[in-house]
Amino acid sequence: MKVKGNFSKTINVLKVAFKLSKGYFYVFILQSFFTAVFPYVSIFFTYLLIDGIVNNIPRIELMFYVYWMIGLNLIISIIRNYLNYLNKTYTVELNYNLDNKIALKSFEIDYATLEDNSTMKLIQMAEEGCAGNGGIKVYCEYVLSGILSSVLSLVFGITLLFGLLQSKDITSANSLITFLNNPWSILLILLALFIPAITSGYVLKKENEKSYDIMMYNIDANRKFSYFYQICSNYKYGKDLRLYQMQDLIIDIMKTERKKADILWRNFSIFKTKMMAISIFGNKLLILTAYLFVGLKAMYGLITIGNVVSYVGSITLVSISITSIIERYSKLHLFNNYLNNYFTFLNLQSTKEYGEVDYLDLNNLEVEFKNVSFKYPNQEEYTLKNINLKLEKGSKLAIVGSNGAGKTTLIKLLCRLYEPIEGEIFINNIPLKSYNKETMDKLFSVVFQDFKLFSYSIKDNVSSGLNGDLKKVEETLEKTGMLDRVNNMPKSIDTVIYQRSKEDGIEISGGEAQKLAIARALYKDSPIVILDEPTAALDPKSEAEIYENFNDLVKDRTSIFISHRMSSCKFCDEIIVIDEGEIVEKGEHKHLLMNEGMYHRMWNAQSKYYLES
Repeated sequence: MKVKGNFSKTINVLKVAFKLSKGYFYVFILQSFFTAVFPYVSIFFTYLLIDGIVNNIPRIELMFYVYWMIGLNLIISIIRNYLNYLNKTYTVELNYNLDNKIALKSFEIDYATLEDNSTMKLIQMAEEGCAGNGGIKVYCEYVLSGILSSVLSLVFGITLLFGLLQSKDITSANSLITFLNNPWSILLILLALFIPAITSGYVLKKENEKSYDIMMYNIDANRKFSYFYQICSNYKYGKDLRLYQMQDLIIDIMKTERKKADILWRNFSIFKTKMMAISIFGNKLLILTAYLFVGLKAMYGLITIGNVVSYVGSITLVSISITSIIERYSKLHLFNNYLNNYFTFLNLQSTKEYGEVDYLDLNNLEVEFKNVSFKYPNQEEYTLKNINLKLEKGSKLAIVGSNGAGKTTLIKLLCRLYEPIEGEIFINNIPLKSYNKETMDKLFSVVFQDFKLFSYSIKDNVSSGLNGDLKKVEETLEKTGMLDRVNNMPKSIDTVIYQRSKEDGIEISGGEAQKLAIARALYKDSPIVILDEPTAALDPKSEAEIYENFNDLVKDRTSIFISHRMSSCKFCDEIIVIDEGEIVEKGEHKHLLMNEGMYHRMWNAQSKYYLES
């Protein structure tokens, strides 16, 4: 069953390699052939030369063999060097397409699935599966190419060893000579070749089992080290590390993790050394038997001197080939385990369902939550409970509440980043899941509290792509008050922000980043615009100004403003107050103040920060 399983997985890997880079696939096959044939050229012609010299053949024939040997070796060497060049070229294509498939899969799977810790670990394992631990390149070149070239080498070697099956006519001979002259005596060589190979296979099987266990530990350890390295190398963490003297804490944790890894690898190295010693001793002892067999046949004149060179060289290569086949095949199972992580990730299926509705009446846009409840995976408490809410076209809704009340979760449900556990969300009386993906993707422009800008140009950040409309980008920047600032940057809208992808990247302030994030939302020009506390780090008065300016920018578009500060709510048509996942109040600003409920208490608690004196 394991052979069948390994074979099917191998075919799958070959299909993937062929699909990702046909050039790489053909090159590694050709490399296998020329790697196998190269040493036999010298063995074959050396045999002809030695026998030619012993038999005193004409000098011109000897030189003919020399020219052929040199010429073929030269041609094969040139071909192998050219194939190595092509391999490096196509490897770039292969690795790019591999990484691209992981990245695309990360975009395709459900956000809820991607956010799950087990998925993040699986992504790390998938990346490990594509790296040096057992990636498709290593799988093809080390395992498959190694097996293929070893099989070819085995075929070439056995072909040259056929001469050992021949027997000579002898008039008188002792029992040893009779045995050596018997064609069946070659079984002794076969035993000498296969026994050490089988021993090596067993040793490698045990070694691979331990190696995989350690590598699985390393995946988790590497995630931790990557996080620690990011903390140490990212300048954005530098202030806190220095001011709070956190270096010792981080270094101690890293030392602890490193110590665990070192102990595991040290024990593995000791085990590997012992197994290798057993394998080498058995291999050399039995190979010696094969050499003695050939030597004795030559000593008693059963084969020529040239045959000795040919047979000894062939036996050596056949022995290496058999050992290599068993070794590479034992690695096949190990590398399949590594690549299983990669294929497992790529085979993750999205559970989100989309319909076929592709038309949306923007003139009568209406959003409605009906009895919507939600709780996050692996949590017992509901984050949102029985939410009923209606939002008319062009209306402006403010959602307020304390931290953790469920405000952002409500938006994630509306954007279908998560699905309600109970109830349904409708757009124009049609369930969200009835719309196709393209329609849903165009429906919302959102600026989240933890919005992200990227170390690309201003233009790419605003337009969310490389082919942004220059005029529209500038118009959007002007609306958010950023155009003058951007025009004063070194390369205007082509200026790269942050110092991650370019040496000349510039730093921008928090306020400027907020304006760029808002510009990105406006550029998308969606019918529903959502501002989810992106200004939480600002003081209440500054936050209110940004919200009021944004209110002017969205004009008649349907918009939702989320905040736990009251100053940003005065201009909205309706305000809802969420507390512990439930809507506890609903109405206009003045009406809610008169109710003297939660909104009233929050307003009074914050009013001293934003009311003019």
